[in-house]
Amino acid sequence: MNDTNNNKENKIQNTEVKKAEPKNNGGLYSKVNVSVKTMNIVIAVSIIALFAAMVFLVKHNGFTVTFDTNGGSYVESVKVMYGDKVPEQKTPVKEGYVFNGWYLDRDCTSQWDIENGLVNDSFTLFAGWTEKDTSQN
Repeated sequence: MNDTNNNKENKIQNTEVKKAEPKNNGGLYSKVNVSVKTMNIVIAVSIIALFAAMVFLVKHNGFTVTFDTNGGSYVESVKVMYGDKVPEQKTPVKEGYVFNGWYLDRDCTSQWDIENGLVNDSFTLFAGWTEKDTSQN
């Protein structure tokens, strides 16, 4: 019987006990070495940047299209979002003249396509006028 006890003891001694490897806490960022102070700074800067972006977006909620009627009746400016068309405005009137459209320049050489023109910045449209023919009166 002694032999069997000795065999059991030998087997126990020869058997390696595998220890469980320590669990790697932290997952994906376990090897990132960043102090708490640095992370606080990063978070504060991120919050400030987010706040600044929100203020910018609220303040710039579209582009302003202004209308210069070149002496005609007043037409109010409008806010238009990027890629949208300028909404149709009340046709201005000017005594002795006929309105002939909106232009991108004061000299009325480059006409704005009111049907297809898309807004991508703030700008001014200028009223174009043609003198009424008074010779028929």
